[in-house]
Amino acid sequence: MNEQLLLVLPHRQVIFTFFKILRVFFRHYRKLYGEISRLIYRIIQSFYNAAAGRKIQSAAVIAYASAGEFARFNPHIHAIVLEGGFDRQGKFVHIPSLDITKLSQYFRNSTIAFFLQRKLLNERLAKNMLDSTHSGFSVDLSVKISATSSKAREALSQYIARPPVSLKKLLVEDPLADSRSKTCERHAGSILYHTEYNPYFRTNSKLFSATDFLAEVLQHLPDPRMRLIRRYGLYSSRSRGTWLRKPHLARLAPKGWKEQHKPQSILHVGEAHQENPDQSVSAREPRAAWARLLAKVYEVDPMVCTRCGAPMHVLAVITDTQQVHRILRHLLKTGTAPPGLDPASVN
Repeated sequence: MNEQLLLVLPHRQVIFTFFKILRVFFRHYRKLYGEISRLIYRIIQSFYNAAAGRKIQSAAVIAYASAGEFARFNPHIHAIVLEGGFDRQGKFVHIPSLDITKLSQYFRNSTIAFFLQRKLLNERLAKNMLDSTHSGFSVDLSVKISATSSKAREALSQYIARPPVSLKKLLVEDPLADSRSKTCERHAGSILYHTEYNPYFRTNSKLFSATDFLAEVLQHLPDPRMRLIRRYGLYSSRSRGTWLRKPHLARLAPKGWKEQHKPQSILHVGEAHQENPDQSVSAREPRAAWARLLAKVYEVDPMVCTRCGAPMHVLAVITDTQQVHRILRHLLKTGTAPPGLDPASVN
């Protein structure tokens, strides 16, 4: 995120927490993750438009987190939000502060209306939640990041992508430990979770049996291919594809993005081309990224030979139509043509 995504501009961390009665829906209705993320970005964008007095385009990375301290199920949202946005003329409008009281109230009203519209709540319960003195909804805007603080952006990116449990906080008792040790037998095979003092639990440690700890951790396991971190506005994939055509964004893009989008030399057809062994790392990154994405989506590494398992390398990119047809005709003869290839198209 820090090297490829976040613009060199001020950001803030925003944490959204929900009323306890809604947590059961997040546990059993996993599609809520994406829908709530979109709702939260619309809330942020509408507040920015109102503060700027005109429509601006902002950006955010929104991450769903299900775990509280001691692996307790506590669904909430972490967001890295651009502190402002760009108007139609490409001018950045800095919005350094928001009315947290109004933002919290709007977040509560919008979330309750969202659950009511999907008939997950009835009108009576929704009205009680709206009239409640202690709503259970909250918004935290306390963490800000300056435009020049690269380390802070990286640290915050790591924080919102962290797993529900930190191994550094765990102490596992070996059930096969020597009986002469001082460990009590009834604690053998247990897990001690040690952290900073938590006012909710009124302690800084908690002891779990092995099965209880596994039950706590496994409730945070997401469904296969579920996206827990989403990008919106200028950080969405569609918008990032237009950064090269917008100088005001390309100028503020992170260093890694600029390295990958340097002007490339033009290679004409028929010219001999040999890959430079001293080629910069940034020029080789797109190829590595392509292989990583294929491996992630299809669970197959395209750069590993399927027969012997040896690593493969790209030797050349063939764009000559005659040479491509010649190769495809040979593959047809050997019976190894790509699936779906029409033989008549290469004759």
